[in-house]
Amino acid sequence: MLGYVHILISAFFFCLMTVFVKLAGQDISTIQIVFVRGVFTLVVTYAIIVYHKVAPLGQNRNLLMARGITGTVALFLVYESIQRFPLPEATVIQYLYPIFTALLASIILSEKLTKMIFAAIILGLLGVYITLDFPFLIKTTVQYQDTIIALSGAFLTGLAYVMVRKANNLKESPYVIMFYFPLFTVPLSLVLMGNNWVDPNTEIWIYLFLVGLTSQLGQMFLTFGYRLLPASRASITSYVQVPLSVVAGIFIFNHSISINFILGSVIIFFAIKIVFDKANKLILEN
Repeated sequence: MLGYVHILISAFFFCLMTVFVKLAGQDISTIQIVFVRGVFTLVVTYAIIVYHKVAPLGQNRNLLMARGITGTVALFLVYESIQRFPLPEATVIQYLYPIFTALLASIILSEKLTKMIFAAIILGLLGVYITLDFPFLIKTTVQYQDTIIALSGAFLTGLAYVMVRKANNLKESPYVIMFYFPLFTVPLSLVLMGNNWVDPNTEIWIYLFLVGLTSQLGQMFLTFGYRLLPASRASITSYVQVPLSVVAGIFIFNHSISINFILGSVIIFFAIKIVFDKANKLILEN
């Protein structure tokens, strides 16, 4: 039960994070937001590691480095998709990651996978297709490059979370797992940003601080949740962020909700439910 509570709290903070990312992105670039978040997370996580007297580099360094790099690229793609899509649509596409998590967990963690999971993947992609108003079939305002960015972000998020679960299985400290994320985010985003730094005004600095704070809290609760739950079940529970983001999109950014969005979201939710029900069945059998 405690694992589910951690994941639900994580989803709440990540929803707040997407709101502040979108607000900050009105004036500065995505890579600058990623950099500032990385610095915040690096300082806070290192302070936690020192406080708990944990060896910061861990034991499974290749895995932890892979998690750091994958998470950094995923973060940039997710933040960029938040700028390119209305918040509800960006969140719905991002939340294909539980399906990718289940698929990748079967490969990397040897968690059982069935034909139903593959059916869920097809349903999930169909849901995204409907949510984006049937691109290719009819004329839409959706740019295909934007869709690729959003889907790639979801896929790499799933991969990063499987690595979190694998590191937890290997008894790595959750603080070390969190530490490796900004350890790669800061230098990589600094290189990509180059000389394109824009001095934020006071309002944007507040948004950036809140991005760092909410993402740190979300990541902390997420890591503990993945420590207590199988990867597939933990990722599916996070889906509660979708209705939260829909509400935020309507009331904060005045986004409208179309029939296709509702239909596509229902199909994606059904696909997630297939994975969830299958995970429950496998746990009961074991």
